[in-house]
Amino acid sequence: GANPMSGDLKIAAELLEEEGQTLVVVKNGRLLFSSRLAGIQPLLDALDNNVLPGSAVADKIVGRAAAMIAVLGQVTAVHTTVMSQGAADVLAEAGVLYCAGMTVPQILNREGTGPCPIEITTEFTVVPEKGVKAVRKLLIDLHSTVPLKQVH
Repeated sequence: GANPMSGDLKIAAELLEEEGQTLVVVKNGRLLFSSRLAGIQPLLDALDNNVLPGSAVADKIVGRAAAMIAVLGQVTAVHTTVMSQGAADVLAEAGVLYCAGMTVPQILNREGTGPCPIEITTEFTVVPEKGVKAVRKLLIDLHSTVPLKQVH
């Protein structure tokens, strides 16, 4: 098989390092998508923009949710600085090549006080579609700061 660090993945990994990006998507030697935003949203945006199929993705942190998005988006290979064990399992199961700087038992929340809520929301399923749907719902819930008024 191909060396996971060949071609696109190598370019993506280098861009992630050099440019201070949080997410880089490369296909056929071309940069298709990049972001400096934290969290899972950039990867969801890449999925929705249909730039993931057949691409190599470099991401600062890949947890189970990110891995499910990568699988759903038909990514070929993933490079990350930090990967959770759950993410490694998801990618291996789907036959997606991956290369991680370090593997950790789980991704923590921003405060480092417990597991990342986005990680927890995917734990009920091994089906990427279901996991990604749950992540989207969680993000909507987190972003809706205005309490819903009950209609009588």
